[in-house]
Amino acid sequence: MCQAVPRRVLQIDGPRAEVDYDGVPTWVTAAGIADLEIGEYVVVYAGQALEKMDTAEAEEMLAWYADLETMLAEAEAAR
Repeated sequence: MCQAVPRRVLQIDGPRAEVDYDGVPTWVTAAGIADLEIGEYVVVYAGQALEKMDTAEAEEMLAWYADLETMLAEAEAAR
């Protein structure tokens, strides 16, 4: 299942942006986003940057996902 997730922009090359995908630099298409800058967050879905996202909101969402993964791993270990 794919989901739209915020990713931090590492570099930009024309219509593409390299983003941090859980520690793995990954290129996505970002042609539809004007004035994109390194360090900003974009919402990525299926290899396409859909829109910019506020940094604080993106970091809060990523922290929530990390907490969820930890809770699921702990629940699995307790089985």
